[in-house]
Amino acid sequence: MKLFLVRHGETEENSAGILMGHHHGVLTEKGKQQAREIAEILKNHKFAHIYCSDLNRCIDTAEFIKESHLDTPLTFTKELREVNMGIFQGRKKVEVDWSSLEGDVLDKRPEGGESLRELRTRVSNFIRECYRKHPEDNVLFITHAGVIRQLVSHFTGMSSKDVFDGVKVGNAQVFEIEVYDDLSGKIINLSSQ
Repeated sequence: MKLFLVRHGETEENSAGILMGHHHGVLTEKGKQQAREIAEILKNHKFAHIYCSDLNRCIDTAEFIKESHLDTPLTFTKELREVNMGIFQGRKKVEVDWSSLEGDVLDKRPEGGESLRELRTRVSNFIRECYRKHPEDNVLFITHAGVIRQLVSHFTGMSSKDVFDGVKVGNAQVFEIEVYDDLSGKIINLSSQ
């Protein structure tokens, strides 16, 4: 399977430094332009299926991409949502003290939220399901930075902490991953905004 990962375009909340998690978000004009540019990059690719987070910032990004892929099935799924940040969602990044949470980086969980380990399990299970359905196909995911980082971690073997600290995932950035039968993979960065 060849997997393409796209992060949604910039949102008003991104530009204001707000932690979004499962909040929907609103694309800025720049975010809409980024989505148009990604649609242009992807327009000549053929996808067996497009899977998209069911949060509005991804749905709105998908609308631009879908214009060139009218016959491609599109499924909105909560499996591709960003990590649930619980009580930290909607707060400015500078107001949140992650070190106040107990546990190591993988297991820290804000009240009402999920840990990176839980996010990694969620997206790894979804990859297994997609590979089972599309072993020889091109598949597109429209999703979030946290999900993309955990997929990079899954496919490279880098720890979640190293990926979280060291892998920049910009708005409307695209990654291409060749996924093998053992669910390992090779990652190629296609574009970055």
